[in-house]
Amino acid sequence: MVISSEVRLNQLVIHKLAEEGLITSTGSIDALDEDLNKLLVNYFFKSFKEEERYHFAIDNEEIDPKTFEVVSQIFDNPESLYDHSLVLASHLSALSQNQNIKEGDFLVCHFEDCVIDDEVTDVIGLFKVENKETYIKIMGQGNDFNIISDEGISINKLDKGVLIFNTSRESGYQVLLVDITNKSNSAQYWQNDFLGLEKTVDEYYQTQNLINNIQEFAQGAFEQNEKPEKLSFVNESIDYLKNNEFFNKEDYQEKILQSPELIDQFENFQIKKQEEEPDLDTNQFDISKPAIKNTKRFIRSIIKLDKNFHVYVHGNKEQITRGYDNERKLNYYTLYFHEEH
Repeated sequence: MVISSEVRLNQLVIHKLAEEGLITSTGSIDALDEDLNKLLVNYFFKSFKEEERYHFAIDNEEIDPKTFEVVSQIFDNPESLYDHSLVLASHLSALSQNQNIKEGDFLVCHFEDCVIDDEVTDVIGLFKVENKETYIKIMGQGNDFNIISDEGISINKLDKGVLIFNTSRESGYQVLLVDITNKSNSAQYWQNDFLGLEKTVDEYYQTQNLINNIQEFAQGAFEQNEKPEKLSFVNESIDYLKNNEFFNKEDYQEKILQSPELIDQFENFQIKKQEEEPDLDTNQFDISKPAIKNTKRFIRSIIKLDKNFHVYVHGNKEQITRGYDNERKLNYYTLYFHEEH
């Protein structure tokens, strides 16, 4: 995330979720020197992807709106940050104890002069630090030196965090989310139970969702012995998204799917996905290039052959064929190419 040099950490409150219960701070920290302020702003902001947006699910009656309500009260009166941080810490502590969640430090911050979509606004940051790292420190006075070890927070990674921008309140604010410590369902307490967030359906989400659906569709549309065709299909689909400004289903089907049988399968697949998420537009939408970049990192274009060979397939499925050698009783691939590099 690009961090404006004007961003200031205005207030900071630290509470602790310990094994024996919640340990609350006696007050806020509101006097930080310039260097420490910049260091903390960079630590708190740099792990977020600005393109991947969330919002409070204020229209969902099944989700507790407590965090949304408390954050709104802080925005209305930033001087009340400490008092409202106690409410947030108690809320998180109760959820953590009920679900056997890891202990850690809980930080509530108020930032000023932040920028999102060219709009300058303030931000509420909620962060939970669950992991500490051991570091070595050399102590010295004059020519007398000593060395000690201690535990501290790594400034290179953020465990759990959320940035809530004071804009679009009527639709649940614009929110950025990080949770790298646990991707399993049990860790959804942070996003769902405590924060009450859902993803914002925009061009980033639409593009990311389509790429995931293309990979899922390819798993079922191609047989086990059609790996080159499957990988080639996924890569050609990614290239289509890279080379176009907007997605059009009919154009995609004509240029990539081509065969009537594959088009029918894809149509039925998309209908089922639309039923699962009615807000998705599966026919046409603007393509997000950052979504392609961020999602493509998780696409594997490799055929693994026993423990001896890895074949990387980036396209041109006509130049790789699969066969079976009856004499050797082994499968084989034949590769056709122009140059060896």
